[in-house]
Amino acid sequence: MTTIRKTTGLPDLIDAFHEALGCHSNPEHFKWSHPIVYKTACLTGFSSLRLEQPKESFEVFKRHYLELKQSLFQKLERPKNDPLALIDSLSRELELDPALLYYLTKPEGSYMRQFMRQKSIGNLIQMNRFEKLPV
Repeated sequence: MTTIRKTTGLPDLIDAFHEALGCHSNPEHFKWSHPIVYKTACLTGFSSLRLEQPKESFEVFKRHYLELKQSLFQKLERPKNDPLALIDSLSRELELDPALLYYLTKPEGSYMRQFMRQKSIGNLIQMNRFEKLPV
């Protein structure tokens, strides 16, 4: 359990629940250990956490917390913007040398990405290929 907290910052379920129960004032100004604990408390309902028996509110909290945690882990396992996967699929789709798409590994909007993209377009023009490359 401690390794999960070290790698993601997420407290275990019981600690997260106790933290949510401990928020007696303004939730937006409370010092939350992790945004998912705050979001779980919101989904559970602060009035439920204050007024219901802990046994009842814990089940609702637990369901939301585990769903949000699972969603986070899925996002960490499969990054949305994986440039290498994009380069692989585009090079196959357009039948291009993957080296021409290397610029996609550079940060969006950076000078280096724009510079390398222009070089790739120039190389394509020399090969009499007029492919539209992603920005």
